[in-house]
Amino acid sequence: MAKRLFQRVADEAKPPAIWGRPGCGPPDYFVEVLLHDLVESGAWLDLELKRPFLAIWVNEESFDDPDVDDPIEILTNADAHKFAAMEPVVDLESLRGMRVCVIEPYIR
Repeated sequence: MAKRLFQRVADEAKPPAIWGRPGCGPPDYFVEVLLHDLVESGAWLDLELKRPFLAIWVNEESFDDPDVDDPIEILTNADAHKFAAMEPVVDLESLRGMRVCVIEPYIR
């Protein structure tokens, strides 16, 4: 059975992250916490996974105009930019319009 995108990202990051780690808040924020953990640990992630993972945020309507009253949205937006700038570098603009599924294949 194919692993979900988020589980593969957590497992294959160097150092690995924990998908849905205890104490990370409600399940609604698991993806945001995963991104934050990757940034905080300075994790390396293969482009095969990094590009679709970041495309999830780039293609959200709020990415270009985050709600300044929502601290989670502001932090996540900043984390997406930081993670994209980490090796291997990803040009966020190149991800515009990329359709992503959370199970394989990730890019459609």
